Amino acid sequence: MTSFDSFHDSDKGVHWYNVSIAEVNHSAANSSIFSEDSSTEPFYDFVHALYLFVIPLISILGIIGNVLSIKVFLCTTFNKQPSSIYLAALSVSDTWFLVALLMGWLGSFDGTIQQSGVSCMISIYVTYVTGFLSVWYVVLIVIDRYIVVCHPLRGPRLCSRKRVAIASSVITTFAVIFYTHCFHTTMIVKKANSKDVQCVVQKDAMFTLEIITYIDSVMTIGLPFIAIFVLNCSLILAVRKFNMKHIRFSERKLYSYSPQYSILTKAQIRLTIMLVVVSSVFLILNLPSHAIRLYIMIKGLAMQKQQRLILFLLQQIFQILYYTNFAINFILYMSSSTLFRKCLKETPKCWVLQKLRLKKTLLDRRTKYG
Repeated sequence: MTSFDSFHDSDKGVHWYNVSIAEVNHSAANSSIFSEDSSTEPFYDFVHALYLFVIPLISILGIIGNVLSIKVFLCTTFNKQPSSIYLAALSVSDTWFLVALLMGWLGSFDGTIQQSGVSCMISIYVTYVTGFLSVWYVVLIVIDRYIVVCHPLRGPRLCSRKRVAIASSVITTFAVIFYTHCFHTTMIVKKANSKDVQCVVQKDAMFTLEIITYIDSVMTIGLPFIAIFVLNCSLILAVRKFNMKHIRFSERKLYSYSPQYSILTKAQIRLTIMLVVVSSVFLILNLPSHAIRLYIMIKGLAMQKQQRLILFLLQQIFQILYYTNFAINFILYMSSSTLFRKCLKETPKCWVLQKLRLKKTLLDRRTKYG
C-alpha cells in the first residue's frame, strides 16, 4: 500500500498526489485533470457523500472495535494463544491507521489541523508503516496457522510465543526504518492564495519515489497476496479433512490413522477457521483498490479527462472498501469465534503485570528468608 494516489496530466506533465474527493470538490474539479463539470456529475455527488459520512463512521467504530480486540488478546484467557501476539499487533496497527485516516479526513475540511505541516508528514508516515504492518501481520498469522494445522508436530517449536514475538519485532522494525524515506521525498509547501500548507513530493525525488513505490507494491501487494491465497487454500483443505475425519469417527466408520489430525484439537480448528475468515476478507477488501491502482498506473497516460474522473471516483469507492478492512476485524472475530465472544465478557487481567507481581513476591520472600 502506498499513501500516494497519483493522476498524471499528460498535457502539462503534472503529477497530483494525495488527491481526496474533498480536495477535488474544492479545487481539482476546476483543474485540467478533470472535466469542468465534474462537480455536477451525479456519480461524483454520490462518492462525495460517501467520503463525507462513511470515512468518519469507519474510523470511529473501527477504533472502538480494535481497542476492544486489544483488550481481549492481551488481558483475557485468549492471551494464552501464541497467535494472540500477532492479533494484538494487528489491532494496534489498524488503530493507528484509522487515527491517521480520521485526521486526514478532518484536515481536508479544516486546514487549521494541518497548518504546522508536521501532522501532514506524520500522517503520511503512519499510513505507510501501518499499511505495511497490517498486511504482513496477516501473512504471519496465516503462516502460523499453516504450521500449526498442516505440520502440528513442528508447531510447538516453530510457533512458540518467543518466536512469534521475534517475528513481530523484526517486521515492525523493518517498516519503521524503511518508510522513513517519506521524510526525504516529500516537503511542506503553502497552498496558493491560502495560509494552509500541504505535503507534496519533491521534484528531485520523483524518480526515487517511483522506484520505492514499485518495491512497496511488491512487498505489500504481490508477495503477501500470493502467500495468503496459497496458504488459505491449504488451510481450508486441512480443516475439511479434519472435519471429515471426525464425521467418520462419529458414524463409527473406519478411517486411516493420521498423526497430523490426531494431534489437532477442535479448539485449534475453530481458531483456524476464524483466522481464515479474517485473511480471506482481507483479500476481498484489498483486491479492488489495488487492481484499479494498477490499471491507472498502466493506462494513466492514455486516458482522457472524463475517463480519469470516472476512474478516480471508482478508486475512491474501492479505497473506502480498503479502509473498511482496518475496521471490520472486530466484527469478524465476534461472528466467527465463540472463544472471542466468551473472552470479551471476561474481566480484563493484565497477565504481564501479574507475572511481574509474582516475581517480585518470590524475590521478596527469598530476601526475607535469606
